[in-house]
Amino acid sequence: MLEALASAIDSIALPHTVRVGIDGMSASGKTRLADDLARTLRSDNRSVLRSGLDGFHNPAEIRHQRGPFSVQGYIEDSFDYPRVREQVLFPLGPNGNGHFRERNFDYKKDYKEKTSPVQVPKSSILLFEGVMLFNDQLIDYFDYRILVVCTEEEIIKRARVRDLEDFQSIELLEDKYFSRFLPGQRIHLANNRPQERADAILYNDDFFSPGLRFP
Repeated sequence: MLEALASAIDSIALPHTVRVGIDGMSASGKTRLADDLARTLRSDNRSVLRSGLDGFHNPAEIRHQRGPFSVQGYIEDSFDYPRVREQVLFPLGPNGNGHFRERNFDYKKDYKEKTSPVQVPKSSILLFEGVMLFNDQLIDYFDYRILVVCTEEEIIKRARVRDLEDFQSIELLEDKYFSRFLPGQRIHLANNRPQERADAILYNDDFFSPGLRFP
């Protein structure tokens, strides 16, 4: 699976960084896929950049301005899309200067990170992942799009393990997922239809035996 995706990405010939987007619901395996894919591409001596929406959250006062369980607030206020475009996707695109900033904000500590942009070679590959990624504000800036699909049952099972430390209780974790995260991500799937915009779809209920389809 990794070799097939790496081969598809490696075959893209552009005069600038190949910007690969990885969309999928929470705990579907986006970060794991991006990290594994980065190792596979680097083993073929490709320069790979890693980044994601988690490094471009809005401050908590913006994210939760409609309430901590607001679905609309989750969809519209969670991420700083203009900075993603300005600091990552546009600079690495056809008219960009190649200056790349990996992250902008630490949402767990709720403060802006002081990071400097780095100049990257045009032959690089960017792997950028995040929930609700293939939306109208970002979709056109990706040269290759991967959608990770996972059932909600498996997502909740993984979240109970992965996110318990962040939420401190199963009750709060499940409230957030069932009241805010999953409803918002369902709306994204229905409205933005990433399954119709993806170049590759990974069916990832089983980490050890995922399915891969090229639409």
